[in-house]
Amino acid sequence: MKVVVTALALGALALSTPVLALPLQNGGHDRHDTPAPRHEQAKPGKETKQQRHVRACKAKYRSYDVKRDAYRQGARWIKCRL
Repeated sequence: MKVVVTALALGALALSTPVLALPLQNGGHDRHDTPAPRHEQAKPGKETKQQRHVRACKAKYRSYDVKRDAYRQGARWIKCRL
């Protein structure tokens, strides 16, 4: 019974947290709603060389970071060469 009461109390606390209750900024839109920059846009049905590169690196390396164009190997970042 204590476990159930504790779980309910934690759930209520999480729902009443101000961070979760804040409305989205920028008129209800998040930053992912903005269109991609012109150099990243491709014709419909076409994929750019950069998009293919990023897709291949993400598929092969779980730690791949798009901004660095690299993946982690231990404590080092290795540039993706796919």
